[in-house]
This record gives sequence, structure tokens and C-alpha cells, in this order.
Amino acid sequence: MRHLLLSTALICAASLTQAEDAALIVGVSDYDTLRDVRGAQDVVDAGAALQSMGFRLFGSDTSDGLQAKADDFSTFTTQAERLVVVLAGQFVTDGQRTWLMPGDAARPAPFSVANGAISVETALAQLAQTPGAAVLVLGYDARNDGDLGNGLRSGIGDLDIPSGVTVVQGSVSSAADLLEDVIATPGGDVIASVRDTRNLSGSGFMPSTLVLVPATNTRPAPPPKPAPAAPTTAPSSADLAGMLEGTLWDAVRTADTQDGYARYLDRYPQGAHASEAVSRMQDLRNPDRALKQSEDALNLPQEARRAIQRDLQVLGLDTRGIDGIFGPGSRSAIKTWQGQNGASQTGYLTAEQISRIDAQAARRSAELEAQAQARREQEQQADRAYWSNTGDTGTEAGLRSYLERYPEGQFADNAKAKLGDIQNRARAAADESDRQTWDRAVRTNNPGAYRAYLNEHPNGAFRSEANTRITQLEQARDAQAGNDAALAGERALALDPISLRLVEARLSQLGLDPGAVDGKIDGDTRSAIRRYQRDRQLTASGFLDQATVSQMLTDAFR
Repeated sequence: MRHLLLSTALICAASLTQAEDAALIVGVSDYDTLRDVRGAQDVVDAGAALQSMGFRLFGSDTSDGLQAKADDFSTFTTQAERLVVVLAGQFVTDGQRTWLMPGDAARPAPFSVANGAISVETALAQLAQTPGAAVLVLGYDARNDGDLGNGLRSGIGDLDIPSGVTVVQGSVSSAADLLEDVIATPGGDVIASVRDTRNLSGSGFMPSTLVLVPATNTRPAPPPKPAPAAPTTAPSSADLAGMLEGTLWDAVRTADTQDGYARYLDRYPQGAHASEAVSRMQDLRNPDRALKQSEDALNLPQEARRAIQRDLQVLGLDTRGIDGIFGPGSRSAIKTWQGQNGASQTGYLTAEQISRIDAQAARRSAELEAQAQARREQEQQADRAYWSNTGDTGTEAGLRSYLERYPEGQFADNAKAKLGDIQNRARAAADESDRQTWDRAVRTNNPGAYRAYLNEHPNGAFRSEANTRITQLEQARDAQAGNDAALAGERALALDPISLRLVEARLSQLGLDPGAVDGKIDGDTRSAIRRYQRDRQLTASGFLDQATVSQMLTDAFR
């Protein structure tokens, strides 16, 4: 028989000035489809100790309404001073979220795992209502069911713990002992117990001490009848307490140390400055946290982050991707830029720094374009001069010499047309045997076939064309490995059709003849990309890479 052991503990205020504390305690021992968990009953039994400390317990021994019980607990969290959640049983996680499974759950599947289960992330969100006095205890059986398939596995995943919440994980028996002997015991120090117990580990809010039930705590007495107000101008006890707290806070804020804020929270876990103390302690533990929060507050959309990555690339700083995600590569590039510009190398950006990066990239892009235009004009002059000395003579040797140096030059189409005319005349003059052997070589179209033609017809009409094609095919073969790597790099950029059309539009705007602006890269586009890269002293592969795209699209997205 399956047993689901659940109890929810709540305490109502004894007076209007006393807030309600709440505890949710769940222990699941027997499972229909998962491995049973021994000792869960002990966790629920240990919860009875909370009753003597002012908590009233509500429980159930069936799986019916498990989430409803948790919802009942949540109704008290906004008024509570202290919150405790203890969950024991089989946990399931997808790596980002974790659930405590009910005993009658079917074998977990990705879209049904949450049905009837208790979400650990939801429990953490409820506990965040009382920072500095909120404890989550997770008791688990190390003998779990391992990988459950479909991205699920038994166990507890990585937890995103809110500020001021203490999380303790350990064996079911250790969780039961912690609840009864420490959490529900006056003066019990949760932090000290975690440090001293081998089977427990703590994370999240871990001050020097954490006592949920003061040493003087007793079961709440009936509320006293209000006494007549005394005719006096002396400060009340509440006023004195507030003055003492304010004096301590002023001293702690002046010292601005983790130990100081911890002492304040120990003395005033629900004090007027508790939230500020928790936040400042986190800032001191992680100085980058405030910087990250400041950058997050800019609410940069993904395209704005892509633009920053493109700008950094134009400035010669490799972000290792233009994806709108500031990973290690982007953070490293940002730090380098900050160092170059006299700023602290935090890796996080301010609005002013983003504007400076954008302005610098625009200036650098203009410089690169001017340099590219100058190189292109020089290259065109050299192209024309070489054509005048070679191809413009109209000889086969001159035309081939021009195409060898400028295969995509200004006069390449003209040279190819003239060579075609020469080949047609040679074909008409060639004998039948020569033509047939040449035609077989052209159909086979590999270096061996053309060499066979030359062996058979060393003085044939097509010998120059045969030698040219042998050279071209061998060069293409040698370049294939590099082209494969360049193509893989281009595909890794994952450019969408809109970006590809912008690339083609930019090439067309520059007069590089990419063909139709249709978001499809063909031979004309490859030739235009090569010319663009050559003019800007980039690797002239004809394939898009980060450096090429960054420089090309920086202006297009402005």
C-alpha cells in the first residue's frame, strides 16, 4: 500500500502586532513507479516539534490535494515572519527545474511531470517573502532511479536561490534530525548544524548563524488584555527598539562589511533594513553582481547586443559569435575594449560605453571603406594596365596570361569570349582524331583525361586549353579542403535570408556585382564576396566569416 505523508504547519498571530509563521512539511515514502524512500515518515513526525513552538500542523495521508495543501501554505507567506519548507522523497529534474513527486505519479514524462508534483522553484519563490528567515530543506534518497529518459533524471537540479533564502540538502534521516533537533528547537543554529553534519550541505543565504526559533521562544500565550495608556511622554519599548536598530544599522552601513550585515540580520532578521542588508551582502560577495544588474537594467534587445558584437568585431576584437548572447567571448572582448579605453575591465557595459563603441566602430568602418576604395582603384588601374599589355593584343597567350592573373578582372568576360572564338577556329582547323580525343577529355574533365589528350596529340589544336584546365582543376582540388572549412564556418554563422539579402545589397551598393539580391549565395555572390574581402585585406575565400559580416553589416544596420 502506498503511503503519502504530508503535513502543513501554520501559526496564527496571538495579537495584531504578531505575524504568522508558516511551515510546509512533505514526506513521501512509497512510490508506484519510482524507488521507495525510507524514513519519510520520520520527517513528518519531526514536524510535530514545531507545534510546541507555536505552529499548528495540517496533514494528509493520501496524495489527493497535495498541490492544494501547498497552495494553502502559500496564502500565509506574505504575512509570515518565519518560513520553513521541508520536502522529502523522490525528486525529478530536467536540469533547470526540480519537482518532488507524489507517490501515485506515473513514470515522469516532460509534459506531465508537474501534474500533482510540488515545484521546488515555486517553494523557493514563496520563501523569498521572508529573506533572512526562510529555510528550505530537501531530504533525498541517494539510491535514485538515475536517467528517466526524455531529458529527465532523478535527483535535484541546479537551483536559482532567491536572496535571503537558505537551502539545505541531505539524506532523509539528516533532514528529519535537522527539523526536530535544530529548526524546531529554541536557540537551534541551522548554519552550525549544517557545518557539523557530514550528510548535510548548505547553499544560498549562509550567514554566520541562523536561528529561526529564539532561545526564549515558548508556545504563544493568549493575548493579554490591553492596559490603559499611561500618561507619560517617555518613549515606548517599540520606540526604543527602533532606536537601537537604527543605531546598529548606521554603524553597519558605515563599516560596510559582510560580517557587519550578518550581525544586523542575526539581531533583526525581519528588521526595517533586512532586504537591503541581504542585497548588500550579495554585492560584497560578488562585486560583478551590481555591474550585471546595471547592464541588465538597460534592457538591451537581442539585436542591440548583436550590433555591439559587430562593432567590437570591426574594432578588431573577437567576440566568438554574433548571436546577441554575451558569453565568455563577448565578455573578454568587452574587457579588452575597456582596457584600451581607460575604463575598469569589468566585462559589463554602461550606456555611455555602448555609445562610445558604436561611434568608434562607425569611424573605423568609414576608415576601412576609404582604404578599401583606394585599394580597389589601384587594383583596377593595375588590371587595365595588364590587360593593355596582354589580353588587349588579342593573342591566345596574352588572353590566357591575363585570365591567370585576373580570373575575375574587369576584362575577364571579354578575354573568355575571345578565347572562345580562338577555340572555335582551332576546332574548325583540327582534324577529326584531334577533335574526338578532345571531346572525350572534356566529358571526363579531370587532369588525367587532359594529360592523355596531350600524350596523344602533343601539338594538338587544344593543347593550350588542356594545360590551362589541368592547372585550374589541380588548384581547385588543392583549395577544396580550405573551401570546405570556409563553408562550414559560413554555415555556423546561421545567417537568415534577411541578413543574406542585406549582404547582397551591400555588395551591390559597392558595385561588386553580386547578381540578384535574393538571399541566395551563388557563383556571382561568391565572386563579389571575394572582391570585397580582397579590397579590405580580409581572407579572400569567397565565403562569409565573422570579420566579413561584421564589417559589411555594421553600416547596413545603422
